[in-house]
Amino acid sequence: MKIIFMGSPEEVVSPLRTLMEHCRSSAQDALLGVVSQPARPAGRKQVLTDPPVAAFAKEQGLTVWQPEKASAAEFLDILRQAAPDIIITAAYGQILSENFLKIPKRATINIHPSALPAYRGATPVPAALLDGLKETAVTILFTVKALDAGNIILQEKFAIEPQEYAASLTHRLFAASGSLLLQALDRLRDPDFIGTPQDPSAVTFCKKIAKTDGQISWGQPVDKLVNEFRAYKPWPGSFCFWQDARVVIEDMEPASADVPRLEPGVFRLDRKAKALLVGTGTHPLWIRQLKPAGSKSLDAMSFWNGARIQDEGRFY
Repeated sequence: MKIIFMGSPEEVVSPLRTLMEHCRSSAQDALLGVVSQPARPAGRKQVLTDPPVAAFAKEQGLTVWQPEKASAAEFLDILRQAAPDIIITAAYGQILSENFLKIPKRATINIHPSALPAYRGATPVPAALLDGLKETAVTILFTVKALDAGNIILQEKFAIEPQEYAASLTHRLFAASGSLLLQALDRLRDPDFIGTPQDPSAVTFCKKIAKTDGQISWGQPVDKLVNEFRAYKPWPGSFCFWQDARVVIEDMEPASADVPRLEPGVFRLDRKAKALLVGTGTHPLWIRQLKPAGSKSLDAMSFWNGARIQDEGRFY
């Protein structure tokens, strides 16, 4: 089968690498090329920079296309000339048109890091963490016009570790997706295979995450605060204010239930624990690393000493 891979961020380099290595040693499958987003200005100097998938593919000598819009007529002509049997998408970053989906002879398929039909949409990993789930999945499914609504080719579940956050969990799920992708390709060799329809009664959708979602509301229960911290790391991050200055919280974990309660946002330094004990709507939590605006990252002791706090402070 002739295959095209579509993706953009660093975490989906892993399944691309697996696919590339498979195709280079396979007599059955060929990787025609990779489609990724165009290069964009990045960094303080706004240097034009390829997405990680495009950069990796070029390093490997693969054919790379970077259309501004994958649905543009001129790019669809290129795809038709390439005549792929299968197109694989993984965090590509654009909605595909019906004309696009008609091009591959066998199917367009997608790697989605959730237990579909739960968490359709662009933020399935943060959504699972926000809900405090202990388990999620990688699903490989047929791509149809409706969002993440195609029949399931295969799905494998994975435990969510207590200390994982959005970026690390996303990387782990996509790293695991490579072997699943090869299993999916084997299933697609059967022209009669159509997968398993999703249960419409179990469909849920992810919410769009905004930069302002990262602002901490200390009056919430500690478990909800920790779930938000995990879901929003690294973007948009979890932040609050100290004396009108923005402070990014870089780690967070619940204190034991027997620790004395504090008013929400009130914090004290525990020198033995080398951490700030911060009050929430339930029992307190620990913070050991934080970054005030205009400063480097600081441990709790350094922040406390630099702020010259006598007894306690309050985050807002």
